Amino acid sequence: MKLKGFSSLEMQFIDVFYIQQNNMSETSEALSMKIEKVRKMKNDMKNRIQEILKGRDKWTSKNIGGNFWDFYEWYVNADKKCYYCNVTQEDLDNLHEIGIINKRQSRGKTLEIDRKIANEEYINIGNLTYSCYWCNNAKTDTFTEKEFLIIGKAVSEVWKNRLKEN
Repeated sequence: MKLKGFSSLEMQFIDVFYIQQNNMSETSEALSMKIEKVRKMKNDMKNRIQEILKGRDKWTSKNIGGNFWDFYEWYVNADKKCYYCNVTQEDLDNLHEIGIINKRQSRGKTLEIDRKIANEEYINIGNLTYSCYWCNNAKTDTFTEKEFLIIGKAVSEVWKNRLKEN
């Protein structure tokens, strides 16, 4: 994958240092580059790679495996709304503002990565989608994708009504 605004050397650096998470010395060796240049490259790029690091953190937290860049392409291009109820991140922010929270404080504020077919591994990029906490939590591995799309329509109506009321 070629990212806009990054040279091929910077892409190699990102892959070796940030994605493979090699240390400075290992990165220096892998890129046949003096460690001082590696440090400078890291410092020069720190403000430009935040979105890549967010993607990497999602990739590692879900143990997605496979090729990071395949996942990253999905991550930046995927529809940023719940696949089941169509709630967007902006809707989630508004729902939280009006007091719609869940008992798990660590979840629910952002869209989550879900598997349409629950028993497949995360490595299948085509099986990944975004889901809100409530749909992801309710779907578990009990409902099929098709079944939960029906349920998601009802969840969507509830969210629309609550957002209209406030």
